Amino acid sequence: MTRISGHTSIASPCCKSPYKVVEYASMSFSAYAYWTDGAKDGGLMPNDGGLRVCRCGTAFLLRDAVHLEIEASPDTPFPPKPADADLPSVINSASSPTLEATARRNYWRYLNDVYRVHYRAHREKEEAKMDAKWRDDYFACLPFLPRVIHKLLRSKPPWDYPKPERPFTVPPYEPTTEQTQNMARLLALILNEAEQSVRADQLEIAELYRELGQFEAAADALSSCNEDHQEVTKKVISEQIGLCSAAPIRYQM
Repeated sequence: MTRISGHTSIASPCCKSPYKVVEYASMSFSAYAYWTDGAKDGGLMPNDGGLRVCRCGTAFLLRDAVHLEIEASPDTPFPPKPADADLPSVINSASSPTLEATARRNYWRYLNDVYRVHYRAHREKEEAKMDAKWRDDYFACLPFLPRVIHKLLRSKPPWDYPKPERPFTVPPYEPTTEQTQNMARLLALILNEAEQSVRADQLEIAELYRELGQFEAAADALSSCNEDHQEVTKKVISEQIGLCSAAPIRYQM
């Protein structure tokens, strides 16, 4: 469970403007659903890398702010997040490779949001078809009178009645030139250790290669990942590499 214990004061690293940030008593990184590009549905913690914009117009990372370690007053503002549509401007004016990588990571996920809309609609349609087939198969095996009664009552089959197996499908993923250029640059920054204070995430590297359609490189990167807590994500990405599928995939832990 994520619990907030208060707010502490910080100053922006550019012009030392005062802001406040949340102090957490406990943190939960769980979400309703996860995506292979790192996006989350219903996440309980921020997932933006701490990218903020100062009142002077300069983008900065919370990790680079001056932490004053004093309680913030109620009227002290939070540092605003850049609008998704403004991320290209943040990228172009980034003052460090780390900031650029963070902005490009957020932009990667933002640009994939259009695909997520099609993905959800496609999966809902496929699951509705599977449920309809499940009900039809169940009613077909009943005697005439019970079948009529169950249909009139719109009854559902018993929970343990086997559902038909259908291949898991997703809509075509066709990234734009802007998307591929952003992913390629983000990948280059990560491989060049732009974020030296953060250990390179081999899953993220594998995912970027995969969404760029470079499946052999994705498999090589994935083989370097041996973190136990990432096994579910690793399995999902591995399956998609085997299918030569570049699409972001939604899954649950």
